[in-house]
Amino acid sequence: MKNTLFRFISLLTLVGVLAVPSVRAEEAAKEKPVGKKTLAKYDADKDGKLSEEEKAARDADRAKAKAERKAKKTAEKEATAGDTK
Repeated sequence: MKNTLFRFISLLTLVGVLAVPSVRAEEAAKEKPVGKKTLAKYDADKDGKLSEEEKAARDADRAKAKAERKAKKTAEKEATAGDTK
């Protein structure tokens, strides 16, 4: 009984250890290549890749645009709600 339990636990451990690299590989593959327009706009050092600072600037611009879209949508909803009263 102990031998079977030990083999089962060993097998589960082995599967877990082997699963971690494949999960990380999938995460790395999910990163999309940077488009030409994005590189042209944010690649300050013109090395063909976005550095962490350049990615931060891109992400900040995206967050700002998202907030602006949300504010516009909220304003439109409020205007529509005001028209029905």
